[in-house]
Amino acid sequence: MQMHALSWNRVGWLASCLCLLAAGCVEPARTPSAPTAAGPPSRQVDTPSGGSARLVALDDSACRQRLRDDATPDSLRQAAERNLEYLSRLPAERRLGFLGHEVPVWQLVTITRAVLELEGQQLDRLCDRFRLYQVQTPEPLLVTGYYQPELRASRKRTERFRYPVYRTPDDLVDVDLRDFCPACPPRVVQGRVKDGKLVPYYTRAEIEAGALSGRGYELAWLEDPVEAYFLHVQGSALLELEDGVRLQVSYAASNGHPYKSLAKILSERGKLSGTTVSLRMLKDYLRAHPEEQAELFAQNPRWIFFRAVVAGPVGSCNVPLTPGRSIATDPESYSHGALAFLEIDPRSDSDRSRHPYRRFVFLQDAGSAVSGPHRLDVYWGSGSVAEAVAGEMQNPGRLYFLLPRE
Repeated sequence: MQMHALSWNRVGWLASCLCLLAAGCVEPARTPSAPTAAGPPSRQVDTPSGGSARLVALDDSACRQRLRDDATPDSLRQAAERNLEYLSRLPAERRLGFLGHEVPVWQLVTITRAVLELEGQQLDRLCDRFRLYQVQTPEPLLVTGYYQPELRASRKRTERFRYPVYRTPDDLVDVDLRDFCPACPPRVVQGRVKDGKLVPYYTRAEIEAGALSGRGYELAWLEDPVEAYFLHVQGSALLELEDGVRLQVSYAASNGHPYKSLAKILSERGKLSGTTVSLRMLKDYLRAHPEEQAELFAQNPRWIFFRAVVAGPVGSCNVPLTPGRSIATDPESYSHGALAFLEIDPRSDSDRSRHPYRRFVFLQDAGSAVSGPHRLDVYWGSGSVAEAVAGEMQNPGRLYFLLPRE
């Protein structure tokens, strides 16, 4: 089953994004002027790195100047409908947080429906009903990308297919800290029970050494250890099984251990150099040094478990992601279900006269590597072109939220 069939030419669109990553080869246009504060005073929250992140209200003129969407109405409609599906499962009066600014669910529903009513036309009319807020953080906003790989796989272990994709194990226990400490922040940790005590779950090294072997948890087996590792980073895949069946797998759970970046490890060891380390650079290094793979993989103790889904990939909102419209953010900074507006600048400083990439997006996913209000991940779709775009994206940008007027 082809998972992300949209009515526009995704390959051509993603190829144009590759140009943006390199030098910004998009049509020249007027760059918006500096934000103009308006409306209620800004609100802020402290960040772990020091300083404060806040939302700054923009006036109506600045709002209209920015709301120019460079993608298709079809993709916006699809993402909005999926967003409504997520919001419909929440209590209407529940208040969701955005850097200290709380909004009830029913108002997010109103905003999402307003986007659908406009059918992709005259989107700046949203400025008449809602307020646009710009996110300001102590650290510059860093925009990265992720994608869904398409991988060859087998239902059975063979000499060729030796690397398992596991479902959630029966002995994995989720513990909500608030059940034991009401004053604790909302956090769920994972572990297992051993000799009557809760202990950390098996690490990546322990699982790869066989801690889960023979228990029947395998959904499929992969042939490439490098792709098997990065499946855990991307969080979903479309598996092409040997019998011709296409199996969609998506994130189900983790072993609860922290994520550690291979890019950072290799840079610290002097193995890779440069201001940015792309996905292609990482894969090339690992394939050129197969003798180092096991030791490097073990440096990241986090392991991801998967589930088969009918349509996907499915984000942490439990709705399918929309390429170019769904983003992953830190839920401790921004709640899921909001409509945002994203501008991404070219990474090169050689031509700042060109218009930045810009569009409406929805907060529909999260990721262990996406931490803090200054980080977000854009989902780019499936396949090799999406991988090329996502793997190279480490760009500066600006994030805005469309929220109720006060």
